[in-house]
Amino acid sequence: MKRRQLLIGGGTVATAALAGCIGSAQTNSSGESRTLTVSKSGEATAAPDKAVVHVSIEATGDSASAVRTDLSAGSTALNDGLIAAGIPEDDITTGQFNIYERREQTRIPDGGETGSDGEPQETTRYEGTHSFRIEVGDVESVGSVVDTAVDSGADTVSHIEFTLSEDRRAELREEALDSAIQAAREESEYVAGEVDQSVIGVKSVDTSGGDISPVSRQYDTAEAADSGSTELQPDDVTVRATARITYRIE
Repeated sequence: MKRRQLLIGGGTVATAALAGCIGSAQTNSSGESRTLTVSKSGEATAAPDKAVVHVSIEATGDSASAVRTDLSAGSTALNDGLIAAGIPEDDITTGQFNIYERREQTRIPDGGETGSDGEPQETTRYEGTHSFRIEVGDVESVGSVVDTAVDSGADTVSHIEFTLSEDRRAELREEALDSAIQAAREESEYVAGEVDQSVIGVKSVDTSGGDISPVSRQYDTAEAADSGSTELQPDDVTVRATARITYRIE
């Protein structure tokens, strides 16, 4: 069987990498340092345990109603095919549904006339798309889901996003936050020591920052139209967290 292999991303993977900036000290009117603010970030990576496949049905016709009928039929076939393949109906979400008008000038053929007065005629065509979002809990089955979608009538596989489930994302955020807090503590002690001070406590903590970097790949539907199965190899997903901590020093 012919297999198509698609590489997702391509960089090396880092775990618990740290970044941040040096703290800033605040003083009172006598010049004595009272607080020291340090901002640090940490990150953690893991293999994705969730994917989202974005596909769409497309249609063209001489009228909006004809396009709507074709989109409806194609969408029903796609939905039925995915469910028959074992994908839960709740994991298939309808996205945008658009029908728009396109006006074109008809060319005059050689030696002939288009209109009664010899002028080009304007023709109107209608085009439409109906997009779907398919959540996949088993990352290893994403290639099979893509094949099923194409076999069930999907005209476009726009892109595939590899990400993390909510529980796994929370676990990684805790790891990244631990790294950020530890780095902030070490830097505060170093900076305080450099100005002959000591850290005696924490005044405030802000851990609201951070993000997640899912792995996304634009997809060429022509690759999925060939015979065989689709194989996907995603890189790891990165979760970042930041900690901005103000320490009391003396």
